[in-house]
Amino acid sequence: MTERIPSVRAAADCLRRQAGAALAELLFRLPAYNASLIGRHIKDIRGFAPDPWPGIAAFGDAIVGGRFALAGETVAGDLALWNGKASPAWQEAFHSFEWLRDLRALGGEVAHQRARKLVKDWIAANERWSRSAWRGDVMGRRLSSWIAHYDFFAAGADAVFRESVLARIARETRHLARIVPGALEGAALLSAAKGLALASLALPGFSRLHARAMDLLSAEMPRQILADGGHVERCPSLQLSILRDLVDLRAALVSAQQPAPGELLNAIDRMAPMLRFFRLGDGALTVFNGGGEEEGWVADLVLSRAEARGKPLPAAPHTGFQRLSAGRAVVVLDAGTPARLACSGASRAHAGTLAFEMSMGKDRVVVNCGAHPMRSPAWSIASRATAAHSTLVVADTNSADVTEKGLRGGPRKVTASRTEAADGVAVEARHDGYAALFGLVHARALRLSSSGDELHGEDALIALGQRRRKRTDRPFAIRFHLHPDAKASLVGDNKGVLVKLPSGLGMRFSAAGGDVTLEDSVYLGSGTLRKSQQIVVNGIAKPMAEGEATLVTWSWSRVGYGP
Repeated sequence: MTERIPSVRAAADCLRRQAGAALAELLFRLPAYNASLIGRHIKDIRGFAPDPWPGIAAFGDAIVGGRFALAGETVAGDLALWNGKASPAWQEAFHSFEWLRDLRALGGEVAHQRARKLVKDWIAANERWSRSAWRGDVMGRRLSSWIAHYDFFAAGADAVFRESVLARIARETRHLARIVPGALEGAALLSAAKGLALASLALPGFSRLHARAMDLLSAEMPRQILADGGHVERCPSLQLSILRDLVDLRAALVSAQQPAPGELLNAIDRMAPMLRFFRLGDGALTVFNGGGEEEGWVADLVLSRAEARGKPLPAAPHTGFQRLSAGRAVVVLDAGTPARLACSGASRAHAGTLAFEMSMGKDRVVVNCGAHPMRSPAWSIASRATAAHSTLVVADTNSADVTEKGLRGGPRKVTASRTEAADGVAVEARHDGYAALFGLVHARALRLSSSGDELHGEDALIALGQRRRKRTDRPFAIRFHLHPDAKASLVGDNKGVLVKLPSGLGMRFSAAGGDVTLEDSVYLGSGTLRKSQQIVVNGIAKPMAEGEATLVTWSWSRVGYGP
């Protein structure tokens, strides 16, 4: 069972931190605040090993041409970069300057000049405090990017430009040191801590901040990295990005001949196997809780640099996931309570308890819809809804109340048990997200055959005591969202579905206890909106005595033996 509910003390601490951050913003807006950030003149920065992460030259070429494709949105023209009309997600990505990697990949004098101009113009346009550009996690990512790519964009520049950049890096480091942790938590706090740590190593005269940055990271590792190696926000994409950040920090500490905290090293060793846990047959990641597929080669590179050889565990009970693997099939099941951070509410958290994803070979078959990269309010609510996941939905109602800031209510108790035998592996799980509203518990059982050719499932709605609840029919739908590359058609008098996969393999779906339909869906896991299909099994849960259940059985069977 997984249960991570913020305590009353944590909630009170969060309110104090949020109030303090709100008061601090009033101070930051004062013209005199900028003067307080001026300090010792920095002549240069200590170099680290070259940034090891490859950029994409085509994206760099687009940036040279004035087009920034970030967070699912393309903005053209330099003037548009500063006017704030782009989505918050786009602005966050732009202000982080992580796209400098793409200009570096393009190379050449044109890319150098473009990088210098954008840095120079950004400094001039962001002299005064603003919430989007000066947010602690965004500033931490920007400091990390500027320090890592300083030799690229400052090479050959005049002394005036280099001095202005170094002065800005020093100012931002002083500001960041004042505001962390503030109201930051989770992955956002780790981004800020990484920027502070790299700055403390790179800037002469800032070594006094090093111990603070290391203490902050050492304290956060056991809070955020769970015993099975998963991150507390339960997002596979965050698992990848945080592990990459920790690997960067370890490399920077080695380069600076500074010891790495044991908590950091231990976190890397535990996170790498969990990253492998989240990979499907194509090497990319499952799509849970705001994450996307990411690129399989990026995961390969991160795991290689992590130098952690541990294999993925079959179950991650602390993070709340189960993995079933046999033959060419991989199934990952969300069997945990949704993440609930004290301050942010874990806005990435989705109401997708007991959803699963499945791949056959390198083909993705069953998926979740994913999260829109722009994170607009409308898309955020829709993509985090229970119906956007491959799980059961009662009366078209979310298993947790989805809000812009996170989830309210929902499952408080999620249990899972696992059985492995010669004929396959089975997992049984249940959650109480529908208990308060409808007096029902959703139970799901999955069994993957030892060959991996068959996945059998059972979904049950189990009645709780009905004395105080109105006895009424409850419609439900069990949804199986299909990857856009999987093409489905109804067969057998609409009692089953045949799905053709890109490799030439086929999968047959059948169900008993409900009506099978094929409907339209959308998929956001690859970073853009793609049309897709979903199999829906509709049924009615009649009024039942306590302990009785409405049951639907279903199966996926491999058809054919393609490559």
